[in-house]
Amino acid sequence: MTSSINVSQVDVRLLRVFSTVVECGGFTPAQVAMNVSQSTISSHMAALEARLDMRLCERGRAGFRITQNGNRVYEAAQRLFRSIDSFSSEVEALRGRLTGELHIATIDSVAGNPKFALSSALAKFTRRHGDVQISLHVATPAEIERAVVEGRHHIGIGAYTKQISAIEYTPLLPESQRLYCSSMHPLFEADPGETDVSDLARHNFVKRPYVPDGHIPSAEFLNAAAYAENMEAIAMLILSGGFIGFLPEHYAARWVASGEMKTVLPDRMHYETGMELILRKTVPQTLAAQYLKTDLLEAFGLA
Repeated sequence: MTSSINVSQVDVRLLRVFSTVVECGGFTPAQVAMNVSQSTISSHMAALEARLDMRLCERGRAGFRITQNGNRVYEAAQRLFRSIDSFSSEVEALRGRLTGELHIATIDSVAGNPKFALSSALAKFTRRHGDVQISLHVATPAEIERAVVEGRHHIGIGAYTKQISAIEYTPLLPESQRLYCSSMHPLFEADPGETDVSDLARHNFVKRPYVPDGHIPSAEFLNAAAYAENMEAIAMLILSGGFIGFLPEHYAARWVASGEMKTVLPDRMHYETGMELILRKTVPQTLAAQYLKTDLLEAFGLA
């Protein structure tokens, strides 16, 4: 009969090593991330596998691969780490001191938006709770939503066209999207009075995979020839002269001002999206997440 596992401090340390190996995708990149030798990582992994009596990953000439059991142990370890962080944070809060980690994720290219008040909220939060370790991540809306559902991020900010039941969505800010071309594109010098929506079909369009056609005006005339999930990539494709694409108005303003971009059919080719604050419904929020949510709503004028 196999004895039960009683998790010790050593086990937690080994699980953190294992988690880093999984997240880095192998022993060699984990060696760089942790600044330890590969032999040290190997010995830690061997000790953890012996402790759990199971193979967690395969490594050899074929490369690194996590096993099915390894996947489940990794997921359980993430839940354990979150529980430890939550416990530590709550106990410190009882002592009048907020600590722990706070993982926040946001979509890209928002820092230049004067109405995007995340920086103000963070400034207020860190003045009061400077002992909380903040990790700020930039990702696509889908990645942020998935990380919040899985509990890897406490708070997310993104633009969503659909909602899932496990998430609480709070509107923060509208954002205007317009169609742009670069100064090297044929439409740049075209007479607006002689350009029709149907003419757009002759030009390559860069599409965001997560935005449904139903949200895009005259989508049936757009020839999707490239796909990109973040604004930086879309802007580079537009600036290449080979594509037209939608960008947030505030983000494209710098290139419009310099004459490197202009709007295409501005009266017709525009739509509104909304940035939203998202939190996981199914688990209680940490105190740090609750306080930052309050600061965010105040900073965006929604308290």
